[in-house]
Parts: sequence; C-alpha cells; structure tokens
Amino acid sequence: MSKKQQKNRYKKWFFILLIFNIVYFGYDFLETPSFFNHYKKIFNKVFYPPKVPMGDYIYGIDISQYQGIISWENVKSINGGNKIDYVIIRATAGKNHRDNFFTSNWRESKKNKILRGAYHYFRPNENSILQAHNFIKNVKLQPGDLPPVLDIEKISNVQSTENLIKGISNWLRLVENHFGVKPIIYSGAHFYNDYLKLNFNNYLFWVANYNKVLNPILNKKWIMWQFSDNGSVDGIKGPVDLDLFKGSLTDLKKYALK
Repeated sequence: MSKKQQKNRYKKWFFILLIFNIVYFGYDFLETPSFFNHYKKIFNKVFYPPKVPMGDYIYGIDISQYQGIISWENVKSINGGNKIDYVIIRATAGKNHRDNFFTSNWRESKKNKILRGAYHYFRPNENSILQAHNFIKNVKLQPGDLPPVLDIEKISNVQSTENLIKGISNWLRLVENHFGVKPIIYSGAHFYNDYLKLNFNNYLFWVANYNKVLNPILNKKWIMWQFSDNGSVDGIKGPVDLDLFKGSLTDLKKYALK
C-alpha cells in the first residue's frame, strides 16, 4: 500500500470516529440536561441568585457529571448559608449510560458524612426494563442510604402516554423488588399533574418548581422540593440544583434503607 493510500485510509477512519463521537455525545446532550442549558444556569446563577424558602426544612443538593470534579471536603452549605444535610447523585441515564462521576461522588459524599441517595434519569424513548437493569447493575445501596429515585421529565415521541406509564411502572417495580424499598419519584409540578398523578399517587414525591411560591404543588403531598437550578455551593464549580426536605434530618433518615 502506497503512503498516499495509507494517508487516505487514516483520514477515512478519523472522520468515521469523529462522526460517531458527535452522534453519541450529541444524543447524550439531547436526552439529558444539555451543555447549553448548563451555561444558561451559570448566567442565572450570576444575575438571578435563588431565594431559599424558609421554614421547618433541611436542605440538600442534587448533582451529576455536569458539576464536574467536586471538592467534597468544601461542600458544607448552599448559597453560603443553610447547611447541606443530604445529596442525591445521578447514577444512570437510559438503558446504558453510567454517570461519569457517579463512582467518585458516591464514595466521597459518604466519606464526608453527607446522607446520600442515587437517581436514574428516565429516557422515555428507551426500554424501561433495560433502564431498570442499568440502575440495578450500577448502584449498590447500603443501610443508611436514601431510597432509589426515578427522574421522569419528558413524554415519549415513539410510544403512547399509556405505554410510557407502563414503562415507568416497570422500572419502579423492578427496582423496588431488587432493593426492597419503594422508590421516590422526581418530576416537575406540571408534568406530574399532566401525566403521573392518576397512576403514581402512592409514591413519595420530590417536586421541581422554581417559582417563588409557598407550596410547589397543590393537592399532592410531597417530601422534597427542588426550588432552584442555579445555586452556589463551595467546592462545586458552576450552578447547582438546590433542594429541601419537609422535616428534620431525623425525619429524613426514617426513609433510609435499614
């Protein structure tokens, strides 16, 4: 083979690999919070800092690979004030994605004595059973950890809403059977009211609502509230999702695995 032919062959493989990576990572950005959304949060963090609801609450954060490498020894409080008592960490997304920083975040949060939990980002266009197996394969809960969390935010564009509900039920059932504890459902207030409330009213609910309201969702009992997606935490670069639990740390620990 001539040098020219070899050069052309390398060019061909280079472009094939380049296209593959663009498609793979582009899909990941489309199916989970995107690169551009991350920088939108940074803008909001600087110019529109969140107001922290006050009351009989404790406070926590939820994180994923989008927060990058975290200096856990510095993770103490949200917005320089309220103590961080718990953290919910993204473990998996869809049928085959493991969060790039789950292992280190899972280990270091426990090492720094922060109550921890793990969540799965549900991709509505992918098989629910494979998604449950992905979470089960990658998450090893221990006594004292919070129950598994299912993050469901979008409807499917390849299946009916009825089949999506069946898929969510599949995931919840399989994960509960494996871990021996009923999962928590995370979703936005509007999404819950539109798609979930008739079928999953017997699950603990973690609601997302960034409006300045006293109650994030009406006619539904909730235990956790994600009230901002542009908080500040020492030890974490960029914006952080801020959460609260309705009750004390002792109350929250009652939900932990025995």
